[in-house]
Amino acid sequence: MACNDLSLANQALSDWKKEQPSTKKPRQTGAGMYFIRMQLAHLYEGLKVIEEIKKDQFLVGLLGQCDAETQRSFHELTQFLPDGSCHSEFERLVGKVRHNLAFHYYGCGKLINRAIADRAARQEARTSSVTRGDTAYLWYFKVADDVVDSIVVRQIWAIPRYADMRAEADKVADRAHQIFRWFVDFAGEFIWKYCGH
Repeated sequence: MACNDLSLANQALSDWKKEQPSTKKPRQTGAGMYFIRMQLAHLYEGLKVIEEIKKDQFLVGLLGQCDAETQRSFHELTQFLPDGSCHSEFERLVGKVRHNLAFHYYGCGKLINRAIADRAARQEARTSSVTRGDTAYLWYFKVADDVVDSIVVRQIWAIPRYADMRAEADKVADRAHQIFRWFVDFAGEFIWKYCGH
C-alpha cells in the first residue's frame, strides 16, 4: 500500500510540474508542495514496514534470497530507522513534515502563528489573494500555501532567508526522492519473492 501511495503521489507531482493551463497555473506551486508532503508522509509510514521486516527472521531470510540491489536498497533504508545513522536526518526532513503538515492541521498552531507573524513583519509578504470559481481548483487561498511553504522551508527544514530557497528545498526533495527510490526498488523484488514463497 505504501508503494502504491508513494507512486501515485510521485506521479501527481510529476504531472503538476508540467506546464499547466492558465486556469491551473496559480495552483501549480501549492499542488507541488501538497504532493511532496504526501510523499513524505507515505514514506514515513513505509519506513515502519522496513522496521518490522528487520525484526522478523523469516522476512530477513527472504530478503537474503533477493538480488544484491534489493538487499542494498533495504540496507540503505535501515539507516533511517530509529537505530540507524541517518534517523535524525529523516525525522528532520520527513518526520516533522509528516507530523505537522501532512494531515494534522490543528497540531501545528505554533508553527502557523510563527509563519504568519514572519509574513506580517515583512512588507513584501503582507499581501496575498483568494479566488473563487465554479471548479474546485479555482477556490484558492494563496496565503495558506505561503504559510505552509514558510513552515516547511524556514521552520522545519531551517533554510535561511539569505539562501536560494528553491534550490535548497530541491536538495531536500532530492534526498527524500532517493529514499523513495530505495523503497520502491526494495519493495518490488521483495514482494515478488514473498508472494512466490
